[in-house]
Amino acid sequence: MNILILLLLLPLLLFFYKHSQSHTKNLPPGPNLLIVLKNISQFSKSPHIALTNLSKMYGPLISLRLGGQIVVVASTPAIAEEVLKTHNRVFSGRFLPSVYYNVPGTKNASLVMARECNDTWKFLRGIGQKSIFSSMAIESTSPIRTMKVMEMMKFLRNNKEGKVVNIENIISATFTNIATNVLASRNLFEPGGESEKDKKVMNFFNDIIEKATTFGLSDFFPVLERVDFWTKGRAMGIYRTINLIWDDIIKERRERGESAETKSTQDFLDVLIGHSFSNDEIGILLTELIVAGMDTTTITIVWLMAELIKNPEIFHKVRKEITDQAIQNNTLNESLLSECQYFQACIKETLRLHIPGPFGVPHRATETCQVNNYKVPKDSIVLVNLWAIQVDPNNWKDGTKFKPERFLNSTIDFKGATSEFIPFGAGSRKCPGSNVALRVVQLIVASLVYYFDWNLPNGKNWSELDLTDRFGTTLKKDKPLYLIPKQRGN
Repeated sequence: MNILILLLLLPLLLFFYKHSQSHTKNLPPGPNLLIVLKNISQFSKSPHIALTNLSKMYGPLISLRLGGQIVVVASTPAIAEEVLKTHNRVFSGRFLPSVYYNVPGTKNASLVMARECNDTWKFLRGIGQKSIFSSMAIESTSPIRTMKVMEMMKFLRNNKEGKVVNIENIISATFTNIATNVLASRNLFEPGGESEKDKKVMNFFNDIIEKATTFGLSDFFPVLERVDFWTKGRAMGIYRTINLIWDDIIKERRERGESAETKSTQDFLDVLIGHSFSNDEIGILLTELIVAGMDTTTITIVWLMAELIKNPEIFHKVRKEITDQAIQNNTLNESLLSECQYFQACIKETLRLHIPGPFGVPHRATETCQVNNYKVPKDSIVLVNLWAIQVDPNNWKDGTKFKPERFLNSTIDFKGATSEFIPFGAGSRKCPGSNVALRVVQLIVASLVYYFDWNLPNGKNWSELDLTDRFGTTLKKDKPLYLIPKQRGN
């Protein structure tokens, strides 16, 4: 945080801190304002680590005051269970930057980011489940995922063999094309996503993510809401960008209408039009579904590839398992990759050690509640420090090391039944697209491992690969993963 801004805000912070002291009793323990200010640098750079350290000092459930907001953080499996399962209904609200909720259309067309689980949310969740997230829907869209991943493999083979590749960019473009074909039967990118038009569209999405996840002053000082023109301006910027991406596509689909040919091949865009959503609402919902998965899925694939490159023995075990499965079935079959137990263990271990969202999406208390014998006031921001839980040596032996073997012969799955491992959250606000995301992760990584050998640039040894992370909107690899592909002879 800029020191000048901090100095300007200090009187306001002190006022809210002093005022709130006399109004809220029996909060979870936590640091005072001076300790927070003293550690502001770590809070800004690595909040997941800063809050983990505070939980070691104050306990598994802590509270902080940020302006006029109370933030409560759970950092152990038992407390996470209370928040996400026992009190699932109370903590089913969301707390996101107000800039997002100021974008026209979000009130009636938000699924992942919806502020509360109201009737609109339940309706959207229902049609989303039927059209995108159900087992039947996932199986029916398998050919789309296979086609787009094979286009990615062809691009690498024809255009990038022997050349240095930023793997994140290509994966991100591929994931987005998978998503837009499932949602609206359209590509937004060429394979590889390298044209100037592609870069412009990707910048649109990155701009939306950056703006929609940046908190403004009024988020922590509600009294400033009426004069927070910065937030309102950014909201309109998001609105204009969404229109640039989707307006022509939606208008073209409306003009096409219902022909006999399209009635039997409806995609999610057709479903939304059929339910009389406005263009603004459709644009919001399509964008939300894409950006909610684009960053997290891409980062998971990058981390998994980085760990495989860093650990050649693990890489070759995964390759052998995938190759054996492909030979047995005469193809690299998406639905059968779940039978590759060691590969699945590597995916789980990646999500454990390198969870893309260390806190998931922030929760909001919809009413006052008791957790661990402490009071959590209504409208508190409630975070579950998933990163802390998933690397804690009390939960995981050698928790900071990449050891896929820990998941072999284990009943722990991706569904969040075990509170030591909840990469997609739990309860009613669990990520609705987790099963789709896992299909994409396993198909892309299996294809990259099966079809290509990989080397680091400049003749570097695999052991030299830097796995330092960096906190932003997600917890991503600090330095881009640059690799050189070489087609295998299979």
